[in-house]
Amino acid sequence: MDGSLKRPDSTAFPGHDGVARTGDASPGGKASPEGTRAPPHSVLDELSDTFASARGVISDFLELLSLETRRAGLMLVWMVACGAVAAILVVTAWLGFMAGLALWAVSLGIPWVTAVAVISLANLLGAAIMALACIRMSRDLLFPATRRQLEAKPTRPESP
Repeated sequence: MDGSLKRPDSTAFPGHDGVARTGDASPGGKASPEGTRAPPHSVLDELSDTFASARGVISDFLELLSLETRRAGLMLVWMVACGAVAAILVVTAWLGFMAGLALWAVSLGIPWVTAVAVISLANLLGAAIMALACIRMSRDLLFPATRRQLEAKPTRPESP
């Protein structure tokens, strides 16, 4: 753009004083059978349209927030369920393997300390895998789409 202000096209403004007259070509104005024009939108109509638009944007934003909250709740349920399963697996594995393998290992001549250490490490590995699954799921609880909407900056149309 050259930085100079251009005068608007005279056809955009019916009449020299901006008032539509019979026979003027004004955008959106329809001539009635008698040749008179319908009155332009009032300020109240424009405000009403603006509030309706704002209400629509707020409604869409709240729907997005609702969907992400529902998703976060579902992920939280899954995290709690995985944590409970991990706890149950650790306890049952600890008790079962500790007793069974320790007795078997000792019967083969392995010292009982070595048998308990190997069984403990195997159970800790299973618990670590479940904890990593919970950590991976927790990343989805940060409401990424809602945060992008809140941080969105209005884009300006490019000038020719």
